[in-house]
Amino acid sequence: MNRSVSIIIPAYNEETKLAPTVDFVLAGLNKNGISDFEILIFNDASTDKTGEVADELARKYPQIRVVHNSKNMNLGFNFVRGIELAAKEFVGMVPGDNEMDPETFDNVFNVLGQADITTTYIKNPEVRPWGRRFLSSVYIKIINAAFGFNMRYYNGSCYFKTAMAKKVPVSTHGFAYMTEILVKLLKSGATYVEVPMVNRARAKGATKAFRLKNIISVFKTFLTLFWEVQILRKRIKLS
Repeated sequence: MNRSVSIIIPAYNEETKLAPTVDFVLAGLNKNGISDFEILIFNDASTDKTGEVADELARKYPQIRVVHNSKNMNLGFNFVRGIELAAKEFVGMVPGDNEMDPETFDNVFNVLGQADITTTYIKNPEVRPWGRRFLSSVYIKIINAAFGFNMRYYNGSCYFKTAMAKKVPVSTHGFAYMTEILVKLLKSGATYVEVPMVNRARAKGATKAFRLKNIISVFKTFLTLFWEVQILRKRIKLS
């Protein structure tokens, strides 16, 4: 199967990890027989030399384009902007911290093109703290119940048909941005396939997802999404 892919790489203060991330992506694409690709690096207003590293990579590889954000915009913005700029058949993301497991990358590309969306679920949830696993489980159950799905996970590494993803109006750049894209596409009739993702334990620090302001943001996004999709029955014309 001939597939072309746009890979979005958001990077904030990843001067030592960005080049290894690009090497990892290039090796994975080559291993899976994908020669038609582009890499979109977003330097998210880094205060170290991430921007310089990104520009050097772009000079080395013609498939790389670099976007320098004037201020820190966070993951959701970079992903949505990357979709807008993407020029290949499929679009997805690899974080710039070089912590994606090769197995996950291979699992995604083994099935890419079998459905409109390729999404991942966590294969080894035990590496996460109990509290986070519990809250994540509750979140998944709420989304599934509210929208009539049976998805295993809503915040994994997702790859979309680019033409479809470009049609999705995204109202948030917060932690629910991926949920919003998935729900709107799936309720409009998009197909999906799920593959396992190997989740690595955090090397340091705690997730920001469960800070109060982020929980409030997710709740507001959920209410807006439910109103639009389930009450107003808004759908996207996919073809």
